[in-house]
Amino acid sequence: MRFFRIAFIVLCLLLLTPFLRSASAEAGQRRALLIGCDHFVSQPDTWPAAENNLRLVANALFSDVRRYALVRTVSDGIATKEAFEEAVKAAFQSSGENDTSVLYISTHGIFEENVSNADAGFLLSDGTAEALITGADLQRVLDQVPGKKVVILDACNSGAVIGKGLSGGADQIFLSGPDYKVLCSAGGSEASWYFQSPDAAAEGASYFAAVLAFGLDATGGHAADRNSDGEITLAETYAYLLEHYAASTPQVYPEMEETEVLYAYDPDAPVSIQKAVTDLTFEDTLLTAGETEVSFSFTVQRQTELYYQIVYHREGQWQFSQAQMIPDHEQDDGTILPGRKMRVLSLNTGDGDYGYAMLQLFTMESGSPVFQGARLLCVRPAAGSVTLSIETGKSFVPELGQEMPILAQHDVPCGLTVNILNGENRAVRRLAFDMPSRPQQLSPAASSFFWDGKTSDGEYAPPGLYTVQVKTEINGAQFLCQSEPFTLEEAAY
Repeated sequence: MRFFRIAFIVLCLLLLTPFLRSASAEAGQRRALLIGCDHFVSQPDTWPAAENNLRLVANALFSDVRRYALVRTVSDGIATKEAFEEAVKAAFQSSGENDTSVLYISTHGIFEENVSNADAGFLLSDGTAEALITGADLQRVLDQVPGKKVVILDACNSGAVIGKGLSGGADQIFLSGPDYKVLCSAGGSEASWYFQSPDAAAEGASYFAAVLAFGLDATGGHAADRNSDGEITLAETYAYLLEHYAASTPQVYPEMEETEVLYAYDPDAPVSIQKAVTDLTFEDTLLTAGETEVSFSFTVQRQTELYYQIVYHREGQWQFSQAQMIPDHEQDDGTILPGRKMRVLSLNTGDGDYGYAMLQLFTMESGSPVFQGARLLCVRPAAGSVTLSIETGKSFVPELGQEMPILAQHDVPCGLTVNILNGENRAVRRLAFDMPSRPQQLSPAASSFFWDGKTSDGEYAPPGLYTVQVKTEINGAQFLCQSEPFTLEEAAY
């Protein structure tokens, strides 16, 4: 009897094997190439920021339960376009149509305002030689890699490559279409910042890489996973970055991508959180002039030294050199004990009593500051008016992966509600509700949005004419603006 039972099990396994192999092939393999440059010819060195960025991102990828067939890091070893292309070919030479190739680049981004975004690019450098790779270069090289490409660009002005966060709009869009998923640390008109210990010791990284890693892997408790289902999508990752990364405005393509899983983990497995401060929550990040106090709470995982840094945005720049550092001396020895904490700090936004501020949390570990998180605070005027205007494109084809750019211009910080209206003036999609504006370095001051052509139920809207409606409020008075019509076109297959 036992013989027949074993034979039956073996027969079932033999019958199932082709299906298991088929499912495995369909899922595909994942490979990653991480490139970091810290030493430059024409720009200031950033060591050890890029080197530490590679370590943060690599550690996150290694802990993905889907397992990477390859995670290769290259630090200061690529200084020509040819070397870059060879590195991509070597890392992804075995990729197939069902595979996913992840490319992360940490370096200086190069872009000048009033110049075509097609000229924007990234420096490859080893400290003695240097080359600029543009969006067209990235597109050409990555188009040769079969399958899906996930591109993470950690550099100043990185959003210019995908045509986002630009004052004058985009002349060309790179890395678009169904094969590409892209995350950028900043808009096309923005700088991207890193932190570093005063003595340039072995600490420091970009704020973007730190928030990304803490949001994905177990060191931060998989904080980006809003529904705790073990799958962190591109949309969840972007939402987490937008909330916790304050130094610039991250950009993403495509918008609201709910199906692409950027990171996966076992939600039932025990988690050993290494991050000292987690669950940072603010009572409100959209304030009104005269409200000088900001209330927030967080969880301390272990006894540590904690500092709050307040940085103000003035004269069009973050004033890091004038940052206010406030120690939290809960204990006599200058430390803070584990547990849930509630704090209130006062802001001084300066002339006009409105503007932007950034609250950052650092712990001091082994004599060096370790970044723990941040929030952008938007302080709107207590009275007065807002001058609103809207610029959009003329037409787009969502089914081809195109998005409609929306530039909502406003002359003061404010909370924005953005709706897409159909030809009957009915809302088909809400892109933002009372969302605090950000200092995106756009000229004139504005907030950028993108519509993927889908309605609130996730389906593509029918072809036709649409408009954008933007609303805001100052001291109970409402201000509204509506764009000129644009066309949603059907794909011609």
